Amino acid sequence: MIASKVIGGIVGALVTIRYGLGLYAWRVSELLERPKYSVVEKLPGGVEIRSYDAYVVAEATMKGTPMRQSMGPGFGACAGYIFGGKNRVRGVSLKKTSRSMSMTAPVRMETSERATKVSFVMSANETVRSLPVPTDSSMALRQIKPHMAAFVRFSGKPPSEQRVAKERARLEAALAKHGYEVRRPEETLTYGYHDPFATPTLLRRNE
Repeated sequence: MIASKVIGGIVGALVTIRYGLGLYAWRVSELLERPKYSVVEKLPGGVEIRSYDAYVVAEATMKGTPMRQSMGPGFGACAGYIFGGKNRVRGVSLKKTSRSMSMTAPVRMETSERATKVSFVMSANETVRSLPVPTDSSMALRQIKPHMAAFVRFSGKPPSEQRVAKERARLEAALAKHGYEVRRPEETLTYGYHDPFATPTLLRRNE
């Protein structure tokens, strides 16, 4: 009886620690810089039409690789770039040949029949010219122009291809019902705002 109470206490403490760390990770993610946008219209079902300002991304391209199999390698390549291990500062200095950058949100995943692209959004004070050059051949810097986009929010772990297809169908139905036309139907953009490890599943925001 005493042993079972001790084990129960240990399990309870571990669960408390796990969710305490998860809540902390969620709070940290909520403070990360995000691209600036304004909401143009809200549609039923949680759909938002947004107008985004321009921003720059550091992007890893995985050609011929399914979405789920691209997440790990793509995220790793982007992380290697922003944390300073795989970039070269322009105008090479003997004292400092690479530098790190701040983590932002969301992590972007753009999928099409040709390739899957995983990207990190760069801070608003950065430009393509101010950023260091990627040394990983799968990485590139890209300027995203001001644009309109439609998103629907859902929680949970990093989504599968099936979940993304389901949410896209829900989004397209709402857009068609309210007279919107999708200009690039061959591409799907998925956003993940929280880490897939520490943050509790119900608190993870996907779009």
